[in-house]
Formats: sequence, C-alpha cells, structure tokens
Amino acid sequence: PLVFENNDRPGIMLAHAAMEYVNRYAVKPAGVMMVATNNDSAYQVAFALHDNGIRVPAIVDARKNVANEIAKQASQRDIPIMSGSVVLDTVGAKLLAGVTVGKLSDNEKSTYSPSGIIACQGLAVSGGFNPTCHLFSQAGGKLRYDAELACFVPEACGQHVVVAGAAQGKFSLADALTDGAYAGAEAASKAGFACSPIRVAAVHNSYNLKASRITPTGDTSRQWVDFMHDVTVSDIELAVRENFVSVEHLKRYTAAGMAVDQGKTSNLNVLTLLAELTNRPIAEVGTTTFRPQFMPVPMGAIAGQRHGDFYAPARLLPSHAWHVDQGAVFENYGAWKRPEYYAINGRDRETAIREETLAVRRSAGLFDGSPLGKIECKGPDAGEFLNRIYVNNVLTLKPGRIRYGLMLSENGIVIDDGVFARLANDRYLVSTTTAHADRITHWLEEWHQCEWPDLDLIISPVTSQWAVATLAGPNARILLQGIHSDIDFSAEAMPHMSVATGTFLGVAARVQRVSYTGEMSFEISVPALQSRNVMETLMQAGGSRIAAVGIEALLVLRTEKGYLHVGADTDGMTNALDVGFAGIVAKKQTDFIGKRSLLRAEDQRKDRRQFVGIEPLNDDEILQSGAHFVTPQDEGRRSQGIVTSACLSPTLNRVIGLGLLERGFERKGETVTVFDGGRTFDVRITDPVFYDPSGEHMKS
Repeated sequence: PLVFENNDRPGIMLAHAAMEYVNRYAVKPAGVMMVATNNDSAYQVAFALHDNGIRVPAIVDARKNVANEIAKQASQRDIPIMSGSVVLDTVGAKLLAGVTVGKLSDNEKSTYSPSGIIACQGLAVSGGFNPTCHLFSQAGGKLRYDAELACFVPEACGQHVVVAGAAQGKFSLADALTDGAYAGAEAASKAGFACSPIRVAAVHNSYNLKASRITPTGDTSRQWVDFMHDVTVSDIELAVRENFVSVEHLKRYTAAGMAVDQGKTSNLNVLTLLAELTNRPIAEVGTTTFRPQFMPVPMGAIAGQRHGDFYAPARLLPSHAWHVDQGAVFENYGAWKRPEYYAINGRDRETAIREETLAVRRSAGLFDGSPLGKIECKGPDAGEFLNRIYVNNVLTLKPGRIRYGLMLSENGIVIDDGVFARLANDRYLVSTTTAHADRITHWLEEWHQCEWPDLDLIISPVTSQWAVATLAGPNARILLQGIHSDIDFSAEAMPHMSVATGTFLGVAARVQRVSYTGEMSFEISVPALQSRNVMETLMQAGGSRIAAVGIEALLVLRTEKGYLHVGADTDGMTNALDVGFAGIVAKKQTDFIGKRSLLRAEDQRKDRRQFVGIEPLNDDEILQSGAHFVTPQDEGRRSQGIVTSACLSPTLNRVIGLGLLERGFERKGETVTVFDGGRTFDVRITDPVFYDPSGEHMKS
C-alpha cells in the first residue's frame, strides 16, 4: 500500500484487488476510480478498469518519467497521467468522495504543491511488490534489500534451497518463467537428467516493476501503515522516540505486522519508515522473523477428506478389538466409541440391556471403564489443594481409602463428581467423569498456577495410561480370588471404598473397591497395553457366570441405585445443596471453591429444584427423560422441574426415574403430574435410591 493521509477510507484498495473484482468476479469496485502508483504494474489495472466501463480520471505516478508505450496506451483511452505526483489526502465520510493530489518538488524531495481534489468513489494503490520469501527465511536464508525493486529479496541460504521467479524478485511474467526454467533445468541436471532450459521471450507491453519510495508527509496520525491493528506513521514515530529502534522491539511495541496477514501489507512500509526515522539504510534495519503459517490454511486442508467415520476422530478403548469380538454395538459417548450393548447371539438392544443388567445383579458383569478421568496429585500440599477443590473433606481421608466428592464452580454449581483415593500421605488419585476428564485437568492446573502457586504439588493426568476393567456383582470377589495376583481381595483386607496396589496377572495394578452399580465392585487398573489380556482372563474365569456389560446397562444400574449422573441429572443451575449435600457443606469448616456462593439467599431457597426419585402410579405408563413436572391445569401448567433419567428397571420390573423438582426434598410421597409430548399422567415422588437402600450388597 501507499502511505498518505486518510488512506483507510472505504473505497481505497490495492490495485490487484481492483483487478480481481473486474477480471474474476465481473464486479465494478467503483463507478469512478483513480489509480495511484510508483511502478508500471498499476497501469495494467487502470487499463482493465477503463476497458470494463469504469471511468479513470487520472493515474497518479510518483515517478518523473513513464515509458512511451504505456503513455501511448493511456492516451488512447483518454486517461491523464500525473507524473511526479502523489496522493496527499482523501475526502469523504462513510465512503471515498475525492483525492487530493500533490506535485513532487523538482529536487525529488518529499515536498509537494497540492494540485486540487479529484472526485472519485474508488482509489487503487500500488506501492510495488514483495517477494514471498518466508519459507526461504525459515530454512535459514538471508535477505538483502534491493534498492531498485524497493524490497527484500533472497541472498544466500545454508540449506539446499533454490529460489526462482517472483520469489527471487523476477516480477515480470517473462523473467519469472525464464528464471523458473533455468532453476528446473539445474535441478534436473543434478538429478542426472539432461535438460536444456528455454528462455521465454518478453511479452508485448511488458511492465517495469521497479518501485520508487516516497516519504509521506502531513498529519502522520491519520496515515495508516498496518490496517488490521490500526498502526499509523505517528505510532512508528512514537516508538522511535521511545528508543524502540530494533525491528523486533518496534513490532511488539506497535503490534505492526502481528495481525492475521502477518505483515504482508505492512512490514515493508514499517521497515522503510523506521530506516528513515533513524537515518539508517533499510538493509541495516533488517526484517522481523517470519513464522508459519504465512498463508491462511483452511481447516479442511489440514483435516483432509474427513467424512463419515472420519468426520470426528473417535477415541478407541485400549481393548477395542476385544469388544468387537464380543459382539459389541458401539456408540459415541463424548469423544469415545464405547459398547452400548453386546449383541450376543443376535439379541436385540432391549433384550441385551435387560440381560446385562440382571447378570450384574445376580452374578457378575465386566465393564470397561478405561475412559474415566484419572489425575494424580502428588506433593506435600496435595491434600490441602484438593481440600479446597472438593466439597468433601480430603484431609481426614486415610491412606488406602477412597471418598466420593463433588466439585463446584465459583458459583457453587456442580461441575463434576467422582471418587478420590489417597494412595500415600502425599499422593492422591482423582477420578472424574469421562466427559470432563480433560476439562477438570485444565481446571485444576488453572487454580494451582493462578490462585495457589505457593502450594507444592504436581498435577499429572494419567487417563490414557491406565485401562480399567470393572468387575461387579455378587460373585465378583470369588472370580478375582481365582486369578493370579498378590492383592488380597477379601472383605477384611479390601472393604468397600478402599484401594490397594500390587500386581494382577503379573503386571502393576491398582484396585479400587467403588461401586457405580450398587453391587460389590472392583475397578482393576492396569497399564493400557495389558487391557485385552485382563478382559479376556476375567471373562474366561467367569465362564457362564459373567457377562460383558455396555454403557446402557450401566446407566440402568446406576438409576436403580439412585446415583447422580452429572450433566444428565444436573444442569447449569444445580448446586451442591440441590443434590443433598447440605449436611456435608455445613460440617466442612474450611473454605472450598463455591462455598461462599452456597451462602447466598438465592442458593438456599427452599423452592429450588432438588434431586428426587420418580415412579409412575400406573405400571404401564412410559416415563422419559425431558418430561416436565407441571402444576395443575387450572394454575396454568407451569413447569416445576424436569425428569432427568428414566428406565424400565429389570431388577424391580417397573418404570423408575430421577429428576429435579421444586421443593423436591419435602415432597417425597407426594403425587405430581408429569407432562410429556402432549399427554399427562401422575407419578409419585420418592427417595432416589430404589435398590438396596442400606448398601448391603456393595459393602459385602
């Protein structure tokens, strides 16, 4: 671009852009369009504009002399050439209305005598060409300033790099093609092929692309250099006064060249101004560091042909192939492709879910829990840090034990839940939900680095390092005791909510006694590459007493047990008090994230939506997630809450559900109307725990 006052008005564009509008899109950029230049290339633009019905009142050329052939073509089109002149200013409000032109002084210094205002709605400017030499620079190549071309061109490179054509400063078509032919011939010869380059004859009406640089004058605060970051000449002047005379310092002080175009339209003007303001040659000023990507790269080019199964890359379980062999029907759960159910012997979805659920209740089920988030926190202050993260008390947990906990946002909203285990005095294992594994890792790091950097601990995500085989059911312990391991699975050595480390099938293992099903459960974590061997061994040991269990059966089991599913049974307004944690919150004396918010009157309202159980009064009624609890029809059918989970329980042989209901805790036993898809029916509000309220099964 050329630099002059008010050079940012709508209607001012690069000459090549004006040519693109006309030749590629058959669009007139303006009805009347001036052309300003310091080289021959813009004449081709002016002629193209004229030939396509756009009036060109003048070509303003900073050079004193113009080639006769070009002048002749301009004369044939009645386009005046104002040689030795430059644009000084523009006028207009929301769009360009005119251009002020000035005559260069006889001694070719930057003093001008105004020649008046020329009316126009567009202005095409051309300040010369810059070779695209960024890849050359990234290869370690050095640039030199070419005074005749008024730009930086490649000079030398330590690597085997050959630059040809316009990138070498050969801007005319004939020169570029000839230079490319010689470079290609040389490369072919070095590769052992005989090749003779051809010289391309200069095309008729070739243009001189040497540019003349003119120093801008006038109000420098209205002369833009970087149009994307609004850097003006006055900003460059201020930087020099502040002694930011290194190109790298100037770039960071003004942000010139740091926009999305990475300086393609601004860098050379910035470097030229810096050289003039510091009385240095442009070559001495040098250039900034070129970084990829110089050209914008569409995401589609990076992704390639992403469609069908490749549209969103799925994360596969470590033992994915084993699940395939077991007849798994996969579904996307978050970023993971996991078994929805197992279509053994051609059974349908409903039958499979029912049989898998009953297998866990009656004998044993094997579930792959590898995607569950696993984060290790280690260090002298690990306990104190997690105590500030969880609603639950972390510091009282003894080594070898596990505790369930909630994580809240600063507003007291439930963002995740799971168990945390104390592996040693200074080491904890945090388990998160599958969907939030990465988010919670980043969240913990943010709190550590930004709020409590004084706490001494290391946060290490290990989700992908460990595969998890979860064995649940009344026969789970019997099956494990028949497999080679140095871990004692007895009830005395490993009670519910405990953790043990050792070896399992000869590999390092961690076993946690936690239950998401309501049955006796063992979560066996082994190195990811050992996953298939563990799954196969457990299935073979169980024989007919064990079944592979998919996600849908697991969700039925947890619904029967009344376990909270964060993200399904909670929303962006559910706080810890709404899910029954009031007692735990009241007992914890120390501070934790979200505690202050829970003290607000709004968070302690008695009419908030609270976590409850649901059972239809009619056993044949279908209850579905998303249905609303509503007030009586004569009260306007206002929603009082929502059904968040529902299923046909194979264990209880009836429909059950979970939901969020206004004043839910005090309404247990009450009959409430549900509205779903235009129909209404009555349900009874219950405690969320439908199966084994005392917990005897999972504690056995």
